[in-house]
Amino acid sequence: MRLLKNIKLDNYKYYYGSSPRKIFSVGYEDLTTVIYYQDKDNHYTLVVAKNDDPPLILEKDISRAEAFRLMNTRL
Repeated sequence: MRLLKNIKLDNYKYYYGSSPRKIFSVGYEDLTTVIYYQDKDNHYTLVVAKNDDPPLILEKDISRAEAFRLMNTRL
């Protein structure tokens, strides 16, 4: 798990090669949760961002099961 400080989600770059697809996004108060999926490697990444001061991004590789569990969880 990586914690990147002072990076806004708009300026966030995905560093794993080919372009990923954003398959899930949800916001709650000042947090935004995004799940990216990369077809080639069957690679899922969870990104959590906070837009107010100081902005931060948490990045974690997750499994397919974890990704779908998060997408199907109701807030």
